[in-house]
Amino acid sequence: MKNLLPAFLFLLFSQVYSQETLKTISGVVSDGQVPLRDVNIIVKNTDRLAKTDKYGKYEISAYEGETLIYSYVGKKTLEILVEDVTTFLNVTLKDEVQELDEVVVTKRYRKTQNELRREYDTNKDLIKTIHGIMDTKMMTSRVQIIDAQDINPSTIDILTLLRSKVPNILAPTSTVGLNLNDIQVFFRRGITSINTVTPVMFEVDGILLQNVPTFIDIQNIDRMAVIQGLGALNKYGSNAAGGLVIINTKTANFSREPGKREPYDQAKLRDNFFEKGDAIGPEDITVPIYLRTLRSTINLGEAKESYTQLEKVYGRSPYFYLDVRSYFQKEHKDKTIVEMITRAIETRYSDNPVILKALAYQMDEEGDYRTSMELYKKIFVLRPHYQQSYHDLANAYRNNGKIERAALLYARHQFLLREGFFSKSDTFSNILNRDFNNLLAQEGEVLSQEKVFFVSDEDDFNGTRLVFEWNDGEAEFELQFVNNDMQYYTFKHTAFNNEELIKDEKQNGFSCQEHLIYNPKGIWQVNVNYLGNKSLVPTYIKATVYQDYGKPSQRQESKVFKLMTKNRNQELFRIQANGILSIR
Repeated sequence: MKNLLPAFLFLLFSQVYSQETLKTISGVVSDGQVPLRDVNIIVKNTDRLAKTDKYGKYEISAYEGETLIYSYVGKKTLEILVEDVTTFLNVTLKDEVQELDEVVVTKRYRKTQNELRREYDTNKDLIKTIHGIMDTKMMTSRVQIIDAQDINPSTIDILTLLRSKVPNILAPTSTVGLNLNDIQVFFRRGITSINTVTPVMFEVDGILLQNVPTFIDIQNIDRMAVIQGLGALNKYGSNAAGGLVIINTKTANFSREPGKREPYDQAKLRDNFFEKGDAIGPEDITVPIYLRTLRSTINLGEAKESYTQLEKVYGRSPYFYLDVRSYFQKEHKDKTIVEMITRAIETRYSDNPVILKALAYQMDEEGDYRTSMELYKKIFVLRPHYQQSYHDLANAYRNNGKIERAALLYARHQFLLREGFFSKSDTFSNILNRDFNNLLAQEGEVLSQEKVFFVSDEDDFNGTRLVFEWNDGEAEFELQFVNNDMQYYTFKHTAFNNEELIKDEKQNGFSCQEHLIYNPKGIWQVNVNYLGNKSLVPTYIKATVYQDYGKPSQRQESKVFKLMTKNRNQELFRIQANGILSIR
């Protein structure tokens, strides 16, 4: 072959975690307010264990690739995969939510969520809810299950479906002259009276609504549970006093707008309105002392002198070097000192993929794709067993015009998936496939005609694509997407709210998510609420915005954000169809 991948790529055949060094991991376990004493920490499938002391502190030994299990009476058990950089894990345990309706003495036992999840496809009595999977046979209230097979495909809308399938439902027979976003339905109570106080509550794929989800595509409904009694009050409160309809769709977290191919805007799935002041601006972000000192200097010479003095105090922190490098690049554009700091980071933290990735993010933002490509190569060598390494390096090759190398790397990843070297992750595989298909579509003429690549399902997405990547696998945050109507959708990247996704990321080695905006109109705002990363260090997140994605006019721009201020919703950037409007 004329063009070969660099020799180091063949390290990917060693797809096992290194188990040569036993790592010492320490930290503090709390409930978010006070330390927890006597928390059990065990290395899964071993006899290595530890307990927290009265200050919540612990220390335990584990190999990379092993799993730590944190358990405590009354708290939800938490599992954390040990990574190559894992040293400190400060853990917060949440209360265990007991999903009991009434205590009834029978021979039947309550199955675990894992057992229910495995049975979901075959057991029509199960329904997925915001509180987990519920077995409707275990409920004391009357529950009616409507399966996809029970729904006539010619049914016009959700109101028609409810009237035809649900007894005692009072729903409008016509929507003429009605605001579709304000339609409510009620259950008849008794012979002549109706519940005129509380309407029926709806839950669609974990999203609660007080109004009828008229946007639902009937053919997208997988299963419905209709609860007419008061059995849902224990979990949903008084808002469900009028009854509850739970809908699981075939496409999981979204449904398609009638007559359109794109998903329904998730910001419209519930009554979420964003108000000015709900997200803080740059003036409210905590700035390190050394940056405040540098910003107070009046010229480049004084800034360099300050840097020399500050280095004596803060030189042990990689985040000091990352911050001052960014400062000199943006404020002074002095190539000499920027390159000097860059070399210092690369040398001192050559074995730390988290720091190298943060540095590569800065290079991408600056458009220095040649240097970032070399960094992604180093990260690949450090992490050949991380699927994210393929995504990052392939994109780096593409940004440097090495189209064939990028395509071969994507093809190699597909081969490893087919051969079982990697496990398939629906979340990350979709991102990789979209990138690969886009590469072939945009750069097909550059690729050699002699090579044949396996292409997944055709990607027909056109619009604005947002790809978020973060350098620390332990990072927890919430991304908020506010549309032009000031309604928002929140993606929660936390172990408590999205446990299965976090496990998927750690087991398959990726830290990446995408958000697709079909037919973007007006201005969109993206905010973040940073929740920490189990250690007292920042997280760097890179946002790549693709405009006109999938079209010949496709273009991209990357921005990097240092997340340190916790538990405050902060604005990242705003976008519209013709580009990013502003960056904090």
